[in-house]
Amino acid sequence: MRRPIAVALVSVLSGLRLAAVEALPDGLYAEFTTPQGAFVAELHYRQAPLTVTSFVGLAEGTLASKNGQPFFRGLRWYRVVPGFVIQSGDPTNPGAGIQSRPPRTPEEEKAGHPYNFPDEIVPGLHHNAPGILSMANGGPDTNSSEFFITLGDTTRLNYLHSVFGRVVRGGELLAGIKQDDPFSIKILRLGEAARAFRADQAAFDALAAKAARYSGAPEPGPTAHFDDPQKILPQEIPRAKNFNFKLANFRRFTGQRVYARVYPALPQPAGGEKTTPAKFVQQLARDLGIHRNGALACYFADQDDWYLWVGDDLMPRFNPDKIRLHERKQRLYDKVRAQAAKYTEEARALRGPERPITPADLVKYSTDAMLDELIFIFEPSTP
Repeated sequence: MRRPIAVALVSVLSGLRLAAVEALPDGLYAEFTTPQGAFVAELHYRQAPLTVTSFVGLAEGTLASKNGQPFFRGLRWYRVVPGFVIQSGDPTNPGAGIQSRPPRTPEEEKAGHPYNFPDEIVPGLHHNAPGILSMANGGPDTNSSEFFITLGDTTRLNYLHSVFGRVVRGGELLAGIKQDDPFSIKILRLGEAARAFRADQAAFDALAAKAARYSGAPEPGPTAHFDDPQKILPQEIPRAKNFNFKLANFRRFTGQRVYARVYPALPQPAGGEKTTPAKFVQQLARDLGIHRNGALACYFADQDDWYLWVGDDLMPRFNPDKIRLHERKQRLYDKVRAQAAKYTEEARALRGPERPITPADLVKYSTDAMLDELIFIFEPSTP
């Protein structure tokens, strides 16, 4: 007598799931089934075709299959940072035990990361909300199989990672996902265009061949997009290096030239007439060749102040209302100061008293705030 009831229950549940899928508009989706339930992410296959081709191919078994099975088989959420991200994509990752293991061999690393492909950062696709699906990486053009989903506003990741989807069903489940929870991925193709989307080796190779490669400086420096010459940023993580990647990527994918520098104090010329912050920033913009068609922001830690140069070519975007330039810049500085204070309070709450905020951390939060504001201002408008 129990068997028909069980069969009927499965039939009802299948019908409910089918109805939920049918309620989605035409598109390409990934359904994640977890111990907490299933959630669905829309894949931006038109805006980010290379990244979506890789993800779909690894999920469906048309790329890097293992023993006839999809690469994305036996996955777990091996990185869970509350309020920040959940991460997976490497089926060989040991998860919570990773800290106690010796470094992985090249063979082990390749088993979890079958290939690399270039960044595909799309202006307008931001890490500005929970449920954003994006690629993990180890620097420019090192995307492979690992991906993450945001658990909050992680705007600071813009132009460092390639966004390729967003959760559109079941987002309330994300906060309940636990470290090492298993899950599976099923690709849903709704509509003719999604069914026609190819995710095989030939399609991947063709898209990768057309992708723009990173050509910025590999390290911060005097001519790089970002520099921290006296290393006032935190050093345990290469913050200055990541800021340089961010601004170089911004130029790669938008054509806009934004540079930044951080100093402990205003540098003064040796044996010459003393300079002012405004004169210093203007001259540095000339030296960098961005005096007319770029923007340069310099931070002086002893004053906790930013000074900004904006070239004439960018002024319509920076000051569209044509208010007094000093007032427009002051509004920006006030906004950056408020955002940096918010980052500081968030970090203080997460760290607790055992890990106090350092002066280097304060420089980092202020730099995060300034670079993101400049990116929002100078990012090209999107449809």
